[in-house]
Amino acid sequence: MIKSFRDWLEHRTGLGKFIDMMLLEHIPGGAKWRYVWGSALAFVFTLQLVTGVLLMTAYSPSDTTAWSSVYYIQYEMDFGWLIRGLHHFGSQTMVILLGVHMLQVVIAGAHLKPREVNWWLGLGLMGVVLAMSLTGYLLPWDQKGYWATQVATNIAGGLPEIGPWLRKTIVGGPEYGNHTLTRFFGLHVAILPGILILLLVAHLVVFRRHGVTHPPQAKGEGWFWPDQAFRDMVVSMLIFGIMLGLVLWGWGSKQEVKNADGSPAQRTLYDKVAHAGKDGRGANLDSPADPDRPYPARPEWYFLFLFQLLKYFEGNKVLIGTVIIPNGVILLLALLPIFGYGRMRKFGHILGIVVVSTVLIGAAVLTILAIAEDRSDSEKAKTFRKEVATAEKLATRAIQAAGDGIPENGPRYLLRRDPMTQGWRLFKTNCASCHSAIGREEEETKPGEKPKTTAADLADFGTKEWVKGMLTEPEGPKFFGNTQLKGGKMVGWVKARQAEAANSAKKKAEWDADVELISEWLGNSPRGEPKEPAKKDAYAKGLAAFENRCKECHTYNEPDAEPSDGPDLTGFGDAEYLRNMIVNPHGPKRYGKNNRMPIFRNLDGPLADFTREQIQQETKELPDEAKKVNDLSDIDRELIIRWILKDYRVVFGGDVVSAPPKK
Repeated sequence: MIKSFRDWLEHRTGLGKFIDMMLLEHIPGGAKWRYVWGSALAFVFTLQLVTGVLLMTAYSPSDTTAWSSVYYIQYEMDFGWLIRGLHHFGSQTMVILLGVHMLQVVIAGAHLKPREVNWWLGLGLMGVVLAMSLTGYLLPWDQKGYWATQVATNIAGGLPEIGPWLRKTIVGGPEYGNHTLTRFFGLHVAILPGILILLLVAHLVVFRRHGVTHPPQAKGEGWFWPDQAFRDMVVSMLIFGIMLGLVLWGWGSKQEVKNADGSPAQRTLYDKVAHAGKDGRGANLDSPADPDRPYPARPEWYFLFLFQLLKYFEGNKVLIGTVIIPNGVILLLALLPIFGYGRMRKFGHILGIVVVSTVLIGAAVLTILAIAEDRSDSEKAKTFRKEVATAEKLATRAIQAAGDGIPENGPRYLLRRDPMTQGWRLFKTNCASCHSAIGREEEETKPGEKPKTTAADLADFGTKEWVKGMLTEPEGPKFFGNTQLKGGKMVGWVKARQAEAANSAKKKAEWDADVELISEWLGNSPRGEPKEPAKKDAYAKGLAAFENRCKECHTYNEPDAEPSDGPDLTGFGDAEYLRNMIVNPHGPKRYGKNNRMPIFRNLDGPLADFTREQIQQETKELPDEAKKVNDLSDIDRELIIRWILKDYRVVFGGDVVSAPPKK
C-alpha cells in the first residue's frame, strides 16, 4: 500500500525525482569536511527563518510597544528566551560562517572561471546578511540598538550631496520614531529575506551547474547522500550546539520573581525552564530606548572594525573611512575572478587568497584594537567603562521594574518614573541643599560637592532606627543639630529625660523601655492599630508609652484636636505624611510658626493662582525662606517620596496637589 501511495504521489508531483536530484549529486574526489560550510550557512539561515517567524507572532513594531513586546518574549512567553537567543546568536553565527566560507572558496579557487557569477552572488548574500544584522539590531528598541544604529545612519547622512536625503529616507523622518521601526522591520522580515532567498536559490542553481571545485589530481568519487550529507549534518549540529550553549550561558539581566508580599516566589520546574530568561538565559535586553538619555554606543562586534577604522579618518577625511575604503574593498573582491582569466588563473588564485585573508585579518585586527582601546587605562576608556557599568545597572533595573508593569505611554517611562534611579537625582536637585541622606548618595557625589546640611538626614527616615535616634540624640547632625531648632523644646525635653535617667536606675530602665516601645510603634504602625494579631500588643504598648511621654506636644489620630507645639505624628514616615510635609510644611499639623522649610508644589494645576494667594496669607508671618514656593511636579514629588521610603515601585501617575491638602 505504501508503494502504491508513493507511485501515486510521484506520478502527480515528481517529488521523488526532485529529492533524488537534490541528494544524489556526484562529488568528484569524494566527500570532504571542507565542503560543509555552505550547507552550514543554509542550516543557520533556515533556523533564522523559523525563529524569526516565531518572534513575529509576539513582536509589535512601534516606539511604545517594541521594547515591551521583546520584554514579553524574553521574560513572559514560554520558551521565548530560547527562540530569541537562537535568533540573536544565529545572526552572529552567519557572519562568522560567511567569513569562513569565503576563505574556503578562494583557497579552493572556486571564485575563478567558470564560477564568477556564483562568487558575485555570494558577495550579494554577504551584503544582505550584514544588512539584516543591522536592521535587526534596532528592533528591540533598547538603548544599545537605538544608539548603535544612530551611528550607522549618521555615517550614511555624512555622504556628500545625497547624505541628508539618504538618512531621512532610512530613518523615515528627521528623528528616530515609529516610521524608523516600521521601515527597519519591513526590511528585516520581508524585503531582505526575500532578496536573500532569491540570491540563495540562484547561488545553489549555479553551484549545481558547475559542482564542487576539486583538485585536478583528485582520486575517487562520492555522492552527496549519504557521504557529504553526514558531514554537513555533523557540523551543523555542532554549530547548533555552540549556539545553544551561548544561549544557555546567560547574557541577559536576571529578574527576581516575588510574591505579593515581596518574598521570593516558589517556581515549578516547568516555569524555570519555560521562563529561564528570568534567570538571565538567552540574549541581553538593554533598557528602553530614550533619546534624552545618552548611551556609550558601540556597534555589534562584527561592525567594530568599521567603528575603529573611522577613528583614523576624522574631520574632512571621514569619507575615506566611510566610503572610499569600504567600497574599494567590495570592488576589489568583486574583481577577483577577473584577475584569474586565461594564463592568469594561478595568479588570480593566489591573489584571491591574499586579498580575502588580508581583509579578514585586517577586520580582526581592527576589532581587537577597538576592544583593547576600550579596556585601556586612558581616561576616555575609564569614562566609557563607567558609562557601560551605569547602563548595565539601568538595564537590570528596567527589567526588574517591568515585572510590575509598563507605563501605557511607553517603556521609556519605566526609568523616567523609577524612584530607584530618578529619586536620588531629584532629591539631590530639590532637597540636598538642606537635607542629607548619608549612605545612600551615588558614587558621583564628590566629597567637596555637597553643601553643609541645615535639616535632618533622611537616609532611613520614618524607620524604627530613625525614631530611636531622634529620641536619644536629637541634637545630633542627623536631626536638629544643624537647624534653628537645635536648642528647641524637643532637644531640651530629651536632655531632661536623659538627665533623670542618669540619676536613677529605675528611671533609666523606664526611659530605655519607652524609647524602644515608641520607636517600634511609630516606625511600624504610623496610621493605626495593625491587623496582624502578633503586632497588636506592641502597638498598644507603644501607643501607651507615646501618650505617657509625648502627648503634651504631639497629637496622633485626632483630626479635630487643636494644633500643638510639635507636629502631628499620624502616619509619621509614610508617603502621605511626607506628601503633606512637602506641599504644606507650614501647616498647623506640621511645624506651623516654627517652619523654615520652603514649599514644594505643582504650580501648573487648576488651582495654582488660588494656591499662591493662600500660601502668601498663611506664611506672611514666617521667615523669608519659609515663604519660598518651588515648582515640583506631582510625578517628581512622588519619585522623591518613594526614594526616601525605599519604595521602588514605578510611579504610573500622580494626583494634582496644587491646593492645600486636607488638614
